[in-house]
Parts: sequence; structure tokens; C-alpha cells
Amino acid sequence: MSDRHQRALGALYGLAIGDALGMPTQSLPRSVIVDRYGEQVTGFEPGPADHPLAAGLPAGSITDDTEQALLVAGLLVDGGDRSIDPLELANRLLAWEESMHKRGSLDLLGPSTRRALADLLAGVDVNESGRTGTTNGAAMRITPVGIVSPSADLDRLVTTVVQASSVTHNTSIGLAGAAAVAGAVSAGVDGAGIAQAIEVGIAAAERASRHGHWVAGADVAERIRWAIEVARSVPPDGVIDVVYRLIGTSLATQESVPAAFAVLASYETDPWLACRVAASVGGDCDTIAAMTGAMAGACSGAAAFPAWARTTVTEVNGLDLDSIAVSLLRVRDTGAGTNTDRIAGVQQPSGVAPAGRLLHTGNVVIDVVLEVDALPEPGDDVVTDAALSTAGGGFNVMVAAARQGMLVTYLGAHGSGPFGQLARRALSSAGVTVSQLPRRDLDTGIVLSLIDGSGERTFVTSRGAEATMQAADLQAVPVGADDVIYISGYSLLHEPNRAALSDWLVRLDDRVLVVFDPGPLVGDLPAAEVTQVLRRADWVTCNQRESGRLTGQQQPSVAGQHLLRRCPRGSVLIRLGADGCVLIQRGAEPIDVAAFTVAAVDTNGAGDAHTGTFIAALSRGEPAANAARLANAAAAFAVTVRGPATAPTGAQLRQFLADAGDQPGTSTLNAPVSMS
Repeated sequence: MSDRHQRALGALYGLAIGDALGMPTQSLPRSVIVDRYGEQVTGFEPGPADHPLAAGLPAGSITDDTEQALLVAGLLVDGGDRSIDPLELANRLLAWEESMHKRGSLDLLGPSTRRALADLLAGVDVNESGRTGTTNGAAMRITPVGIVSPSADLDRLVTTVVQASSVTHNTSIGLAGAAAVAGAVSAGVDGAGIAQAIEVGIAAAERASRHGHWVAGADVAERIRWAIEVARSVPPDGVIDVVYRLIGTSLATQESVPAAFAVLASYETDPWLACRVAASVGGDCDTIAAMTGAMAGACSGAAAFPAWARTTVTEVNGLDLDSIAVSLLRVRDTGAGTNTDRIAGVQQPSGVAPAGRLLHTGNVVIDVVLEVDALPEPGDDVVTDAALSTAGGGFNVMVAAARQGMLVTYLGAHGSGPFGQLARRALSSAGVTVSQLPRRDLDTGIVLSLIDGSGERTFVTSRGAEATMQAADLQAVPVGADDVIYISGYSLLHEPNRAALSDWLVRLDDRVLVVFDPGPLVGDLPAAEVTQVLRRADWVTCNQRESGRLTGQQQPSVAGQHLLRRCPRGSVLIRLGADGCVLIQRGAEPIDVAAFTVAAVDTNGAGDAHTGTFIAALSRGEPAANAARLANAAAAFAVTVRGPATAPTGAQLRQFLADAGDQPGTSTLNAPVSMS
């Protein structure tokens, strides 16, 4: 059984196991659960005789959560193309409820679904029937959508979520909750760990919140972030209480979906325990446990659950989850409608999406910029109204690559305080996935920049969570052969980060492309670690000053040859500012790649725009000279716009090249060289 099959099957088993664990505890207050089962349920229990919904059900019985999810799975398999007809879904839901009536079950459609289907029967348009649906009915049945939808195409995933949900939950809240669960499941099936899957789920929720009818209510993505931070702020034995009393366990999407993510994040190494905890929180805990189990199972695989538990839900309910997983994966592989624009609104200059992800190992910090007339004397104070706080450090390279359509994942550590929140919001807005959960009791670091009246900059750097990378953080991230690893000098700045990277680099598949950008502090970095990275690097990209510090040679072509001798498998790109860049490759003459003539207004971030665009172009299969040409164009565009993250989108880059009388993919290297 392949790893992907294990993960898809794990999502289905996790859904059913969590659901069955929560069957006897659903709709009960926490105090009653503790009286009957202790602090947390230890296994499957029969439905209590006095239970309003589950009376008499055998231990291990699933509820409407799993049954409706399997109904959605059937629609996806029947269609074969990752799409769902909302009217057909409505018909099958009505038929399902009728069958439940015949079986004498009291566990029927939820309030939003029942109301929407009644409206449909009364003649209400299918686009209007779900306009009030804000409960968790869409999220509870969405797992199959996550299994059939690759996480590389979140826009397509959200489209399928809308198709599977809008007939009953066509609201910004209901769709966001469903997309969060589907996104996390999708990432898990693709090989993500819990932390990365959570971030994909949050990104999907943010996109889905722009669909459907707007309704008043808390933002689901932000509630998930908050719930995780709250749960992680207490000891493990306090998670149930904080979920029940503060995060909430009602049918409301803004409570139950964040509750599931909070439990998932708190017990990420033990899916079975996560399901038992979720089934013990009270309220709508069968749904919370089903969502928790589906996401945990997708990230860990079916074998993460006890074999006896899998056997129990299979035999008690007559399930054949293995064949369903196989069928859903077949839809995932053959489904139509793929989207080459990986990030919403972004197109590639060549019309081809980059093949792999950019995995960024650097540091994202917050730049706090203050403009003052003059620096204060020691002991004095100055007042300014010119203050700006933005994501900085490695952020700009990631933005540049993402705007060229590349999938980007930030592998670095980040904090749980206000600066960490600011960094994560900026990354999410840029379409960047975060692979790690926030560090408890640490905030993201800041760089305080004081700019006086003459334009002189003075910096003070405060280290934070970004300086605490561990080897386990990197090892938890699956790396594909098409992925690109980005390492900067700042990646090596902190001793824990150096140690983690040193251990990780030697384990990388030889096919994985590694790009090293030494940065301005290269002369201050330990020589042994720099040498290790150079020996593994496939590309070294740096400016002329940095190449000089690395080699002691000021002539770029000479410095490049020195670097080649230190990079047994690599090539070198040296950025020359207004003179473009030079490529030095083994066995070939240096290639001067000319710059573009522009009127620069702000050169901050031009090098990052160059590097991110160059990486995206290489990943897309562009020859090195063409990739460098595109990178020069991106840098030229960036310096014409004020601000730190000004790299162009694919459409902007194409227009820039067209206006310059050049087209992407050409190898002409004779454009004007001034970038003044």
C-alpha cells in the first residue's frame, strides 16, 4: 500500500473512528461525560438508553457525519472529475434522510441542511437555498473533497468545496469551515505533517470566505489560529476544558471547526488520543472528533489508529473504506479542470506552472521602521509619526516566487505573540504555506530600523522564535524531487538553525535543487557551515560585494570561478545592480545578462525580487540565461515601486517585458544596462 493510499485511507478511518467515539457523548454537557466515562473516553461505547439521538446504538456505530461524507464520496466517484452537482447532492441528502427515518434513527439532518432542503422543495433557487447555513454540516461531510483535491491547487479545491456545500451552507462562514477541513485533509494526503496541513487548511478557509453569502460572524481562519494558540497555552490535560469553556463545541462552524483544529494541534503525534479527546469535549463532539480524526488520519495514515478500532468500525457499520479510498484517489489523479495559475490571480510568463515548491529555510522577522529627524542623544527621546511594521527577512524572496506562480512553504520557526501573528498574516496573504506551528512562549523577532533626516539607517535586531529551528522541524516536511530548497546566510546565522540544517542537508535526495544566497553577513558566518552548504548547492546567487567577501576577488567573473571550485555540483549567479548579472557555469564562458533601463525610486528588496523570480523560472524549466533575464526584469520592475515586497506578478512581468520590446523565453542579452 502506497503512502498516499495509507493517508487517504487514514482520513476515512479517522473520520469514522472519531465519529463513532463521539456517538454516545454527542449533545451531552461535559459534566455528564465525565460522570459516565471519566475525563476522556477510552474506547467505543454503546449509545446510552437515555440519549436523545443515539439510544440503543451498538458501540462503534457511526453517525450522520460519516454517512453523509460517504454520500459525498459516492458523488465524486460517480462524476469522476472532482465536481459535484448541487442538485444531485440535495436529492441524495433527501433520500438519505428518508432511509434514516425507515431505520428508526433519530440522527437526521442538521438545522441548516434541513432548512435548505425544505426551501428547495418549496421552489427556492439552488443558489439561494443555503444562504443562511452557518453550522458545521458542510465541514463534517467534506473529507472526500480533500482526498480528491491536490493541495497544490487551492482555488480548484475551494471550487469543489463550494459545489459540495453551497446547496445547504452557501455562506462565507459555512464554506470557510468546510474548506479548512478539506484543505488540511488534502495537504495530509499529499504528504504534509500536522503543522503544514493546518496552515493549508487556514489558507483554504481564507479563500473560501470570499465565496457565498456574507453573514455576520467571526472569521473562521482567524478563529482557528486563535484556538490553536489558546490550546497550546495550557498543559495537555487542560485542553479539553479550554475547548469546552472558551473555544466552544456547539454546532456553529466558528466554534466546532476551530475546536477540531485546536485538538489536532495539541495531540499531533497521537491521532487515536486526539480522537478520544475530541469525543470528550461535549456539545457536538461527534462532529468535532470526526473532523479531528479525518485531518489527523490524512497526516499520519491509517496505521496510526489501533487495528482493533479500524476493525470495529468496519464490521459494526459494514464499511469498505479501502475501496472508497482507492476510488477517490483515482478521481484525484484523473480529475479534470487543473489550474496552472497556482496562486489566485497569478499567471506565469511562459504559461507553465513551476514544477515543485520553494522550501524556504530562512528567517521571517518583522521590520519596524521609524523615520526621525535625528537620532536621540543617550537618555533622550524623540517623537515620530512615520512608523511602519512589515514582514521582512526572508519574506520578500518568498513573495517574489509566489507571484510567479510557485508554491512556497516557509520552513522556519515563528512565534505565538503579536509579531508572529503579523508574520503569519503576511505569509498567508502572499499565498505562502507555513510548515511549523507557532513556538509557545516566544514571539517572532524584530529588526528596528531608525532612519534619520539624512537617510542614514541604524539597526537594532531582537532575536525571537526564528532562531530556534530544530532538526525535527525540517524532518517532518516531505521533500519532493521537484522541490527547490532555499538557504540564505541568515539561515545559518543562529546556532540551533545551523545544526538543524547541517543534519538535514546531508539527507536530501540528490535530485532536489538547492539554492544558496549567502547574504551580506556571509563574512561573519562559520566557515565550516558555509563550506558544507556550498558543497551541496546547485546554485549560488549573490551580489558583487558578497561574492567578494566569499572569495576575496572583486572581479565578478573571477569570483565566480573561485566559487565554482568550492561548489562541485553548482553554478553561480552574481547580481551586478544596474549592470544586470553574470552567470558562471562549469565548462562554459561567463554570460553577461544585461539589465533594463528604468527610473528607480526604491531599491529596497530588488535582490530578493531577482532571486525569487530566478528560482521560479528555473523550477518552470527555463534555461539559466532566460531565467536570469526574467529575474533582471523582475528586479527592474521592483525598483520602480516603493515598498519592501514589490516583485511583479506573472502578468505584470509579461507586460513589463512587452513594453521593453522583449518576450520571456528569448535569449537576447543586449538590453540597456542602466537601472538608474
